[in-house]
Amino acid sequence: MRGDRAFPETSEVDVVDLPMSPGGVMLVDVAPNQMAFTLKWVGTDYVLWLRRESTGLQLEDLPPSPNTVPFAQMLRRAADNCQPQARSLPAAPSMNIPAVELVVLPLGGLDGKVARLLVGCAFDRKRRGLQVIG
Repeated sequence: MRGDRAFPETSEVDVVDLPMSPGGVMLVDVAPNQMAFTLKWVGTDYVLWLRRESTGLQLEDLPPSPNTVPFAQMLRRAADNCQPQARSLPAAPSMNIPAVELVVLPLGGLDGKVARLLVGCAFDRKRRGLQVIG
């Protein structure tokens, strides 16, 4: 999709065209100054992971968990560096939070800056961590 560009434009990506389940997708708007993130669209798998409906919330409004800071760091790196990010986050059994494999892909705006982030996930509710193969 991106061709010779660093990343595709926001207008080129539609959630319904993604090969993965929309439940495992989140769209995050990046503020023009890149200092704030707004959860534009949150799939049902994220609602279960975050334990609340979060569409429309700012990132700092999410409930605290062991994975909140690493998740925020991934978003920040993808927005700042205009580069995809991937990371496995461990389960937090005491909070009933499953392990998750996350991928963050930057999407561009008209000015060539990151305007939105596409976040894809795969959850593992049975194990404490994920084994990355490949």
